[in-house]
Amino acid sequence: MIRRTCVVGAGAIGSLYAAHLARVADSLVLTRRPEHADALNADGLRVTGRHEVAARVTAAVDPGDLPEPDLVIVATKATGVEPAAGTLAGRWPEATVMTVQNGLGAEQIVRRHGDWQLVSGVTFMSGTKHSDTHVEYILDTATWLGPWMTRRSSACRRSPTCSSPEA
Repeated sequence: MIRRTCVVGAGAIGSLYAAHLARVADSLVLTRRPEHADALNADGLRVTGRHEVAARVTAAVDPGDLPEPDLVIVATKATGVEPAAGTLAGRWPEATVMTVQNGLGAEQIVRRHGDWQLVSGVTFMSGTKHSDTHVEYILDTATWLGPWMTRRSSACRRSPTCSSPEA
């Protein structure tokens, strides 16, 4: 059962995930900027537009300041996947990690930094970020989710470049 989620990246898409998930689980947010984390902790997240949601979240810039989540969603821009995955390296070994960067190969990037169970997500929703705490939900469409790879085998764990599900 998923009791706690963590969204890495609180732009439009990450904020939409964090706010909606806060309705059914504890919602954590990992941001790059301390002032962004402070605003989220003080004011929560507000979604307007296609759905109206006001959500309390717990935010930080350091994953060490957050409790271990069951599910981590990497929702950064393409250029942010590598640094985000690097920040998660060695953290939250029991978590499942989901990527939502359509067609980027983000799973391989994340795999280089940890042995998490990986889920690949493809989303076509969109939003407009009005502030650090307010996102307007513009396009409400389905998100596809599916397993990308189970944990690496012991042979693969010894190879830092292994990303094959067969290894």
